[in-house]
Amino acid sequence: MEPLTIWETFERSKSFFSDKTAILFVNAEGKEEAYSYHKLSYDTEVFARGLKESGIGKGDNVCLCLSNSPLMITAYLALSKLGAVSVLINPVLPKNRVKKIVEDVSAKLLIDQNGAGEVFSKAHSLVALTCGATKADCGPLDTAAILYSSGTTGEQKGAELTVSNIHSNISYTSALTGMTPEDRMICFLPLTHCFGLNFILGACLYTGATLVLHEKFDLSLVLDSLVKNKVTMFFAVPQIYNMMLKQKIGPFYFSSVRYFFYAADSMSVDSILAWEQEYGRKIYTGWGLTETSPFATSNHEVIYKLGSVGKQIPGVDVKVVDEHSAELKMKKATDIENKSGFFGEICVKGHNVMKGYWNRPQETAEAIDREVWFHTGDIGYIDHEGYLFIVDRLKDMINVGGEKAWPAEIEKIILQHPEVAEVGVVGVPNEKMGEVPKAFVVAKNPALTAEEIHFFLNHPEPQLSKHEFPREIEFIDKLPRNPSGKILRRELRGK
Repeated sequence: MEPLTIWETFERSKSFFSDKTAILFVNAEGKEEAYSYHKLSYDTEVFARGLKESGIGKGDNVCLCLSNSPLMITAYLALSKLGAVSVLINPVLPKNRVKKIVEDVSAKLLIDQNGAGEVFSKAHSLVALTCGATKADCGPLDTAAILYSSGTTGEQKGAELTVSNIHSNISYTSALTGMTPEDRMICFLPLTHCFGLNFILGACLYTGATLVLHEKFDLSLVLDSLVKNKVTMFFAVPQIYNMMLKQKIGPFYFSSVRYFFYAADSMSVDSILAWEQEYGRKIYTGWGLTETSPFATSNHEVIYKLGSVGKQIPGVDVKVVDEHSAELKMKKATDIENKSGFFGEICVKGHNVMKGYWNRPQETAEAIDREVWFHTGDIGYIDHEGYLFIVDRLKDMINVGGEKAWPAEIEKIILQHPEVAEVGVVGVPNEKMGEVPKAFVVAKNPALTAEEIHFFLNHPEPQLSKHEFPREIEFIDKLPRNPSGKILRRELRGK
C-alpha cells in the first residue's frame, strides 16, 4: 500500500472512530477540553479552507510556531491535506532564531497564535463551508515536514521528512509499542519536536487512540491527569523519570499506566532498575534522531536488553563504522566484557532516513554517503547478540592529549554522588593537553564543594581514567537544555 499522508492517516482513523475523543487537551491552568475525531476533522477542513484562501498550496513551506494545542494539530493536519510543508518551530525560541528559520525555508506564511486566528476568521467569513479544500495528491517522496535538528553541536539545519518517512515511522511506532485504539497516551513534550510530533501524536492518530495533550509539563497537572484521565501510555525524557524517582512520586499515580517509554537522551541502568523496583514496570526505549524520523531502533517487550537501545526496526539497517573517524583509535571490544566489534560512529539506512537538509546540499552529502547510509554522529557499539549501545556523540568527544574522553561516561559517574542533581561535561581549551574535561554541576546541597566531588571520584579507588578526570568543576543553578531535554553543550562551552 502506498504511504499515506498524516491527513489521510487521520481520516482513515476518523472513519472508524468518528465520535471517539481524539484529543483531550489540558491547558496551562488545568482546564480540559475534548475534541472528537469528527470535531478535529471539521476544524481541519475549516483551517484548510482558510489556508487555501490565503494562497497556500502544494509544496509551499509554512512555518508553525505554536505551543501544544488542538490548534497546532489542526494546522498541521490542514497543511498536510493541502500538500504544503509544515516547518515546525518551537514558540519558546528567541525571535531572531524564528526569523532565521522563516528566512531559511523561504516560508510563504508564518502561523503563530495570532496568525492561526486570522486563518480561522478568513475561513469562517466565507458564505458557507459546504466542503473543505481539495485534498492534494502527494507522493511518497514529497516533503511533508521540515524539523530543525536540535543544534546541540552547531548551527541548526532543517531535516526534510517525506510522506514515506513519517508514515513508515508512525506505523512501526504503533506496532512496536503495542498501541491499541483503547489506549490513552499522555504528551507534554513539544509537538514541534520529532519525538512528540511523529512518535506520540502521529502514532496515536494512526492507531485511532486518544491523546491526552498537555500545553506544557507541569508535574502537579500531569499527575492529576494520569489518574483522572486513566492514561495507559507514558512517554518522557530521562530527566522527568529521574525527577519523579527523586521526589518519590507514589505508585498510585501510575496505576492505569501499562507502558513506559523514554527517549531523546540516555538513562542510567541504575535509574531504569530503580523505576522498575519502585513501580513494578519496565521502561522501554528506542533510539533515533530528527534525521531518522526519529525511530531507528527499539527495545521492546520481545527484543529487550537492559542498557541497550534495542535492535533496528523493520526495514532499517544499522551499522557501526570507523573508516570516517580513524583518528579516534577505537577501542576493540575484545578489551571489554560482553562486547563485540568496536566503538564507532553509528550509521543508519532505510525508509526512515530524511530526504536531506533543506537547501544544504553539501551538508547533506557529508551526512548521507553514496550508499545512502546516514552518518549520525553518535558513537556506540553492537554486541554479539545484535543489540545497539550508545556511548556518546562523536562531536562531543573530548580529545585530551590524544586520549579520548566521552562526556556521557564522565557524567554517569559524577551523578552517582548523592548530592549531585545534574551534571554536564564539556571540553575546554588547555595549553598543555589541547583540551580537558570540565564539569558543570547542579547540586542538591548548596554546601557541596568541588573538593568533595574530587574525593568521591578517587575513593575508595579512582572511578575515572586520568585523562577523563574533570580538571575544573563549576556549580551552576540549572543546565541549559533544548525542548527535548538534551544538554546544550554548546552553551556550556560558551560559559
